[in-house]
Amino acid sequence: MRKLALLAASVLAAIAVSVPLALASASASTVNVTEKEFTVKPSKTSVKAGAVTFKVKNAGGLDHSLAIVKTSLAASKLPQKNGLVTLKALKQAGPFKPGKGGTLTLTLKPGTFVLYCNVAGHYQAGQYARFVVK
Repeated sequence: MRKLALLAASVLAAIAVSVPLALASASASTVNVTEKEFTVKPSKTSVKAGAVTFKVKNAGGLDHSLAIVKTSLAASKLPQKNGLVTLKALKQAGPFKPGKGGTLTLTLKPGTFVLYCNVAGHYQAGQYARFVVK
């Protein structure tokens, strides 16, 4: 009887640990982002709120960065000075050399965001994309 009770307790402990881990991994989103002259192409344009990992790849011939800002402004209307977006980014990575990349992980709440390259002149050249968190 004691062995059966220990076995039942072990099974319940395993379930108690694995269910939250499965739920946590199901709620995390991964978005692949390809940058090149002069585009930002996310693999998804919207995700559910929560942890989001952006995997960035520079497929261009120039250095590129990735910045993320939450805004109600149109993606093409961000304020700039000297060829750079002046809004404070939630997070920024890079610049990445051609063929290189990196990752950005954030916990995002619902809203509209803009993903953009903040290397001087790149945003002006159209290197941005609208991104929605539901």
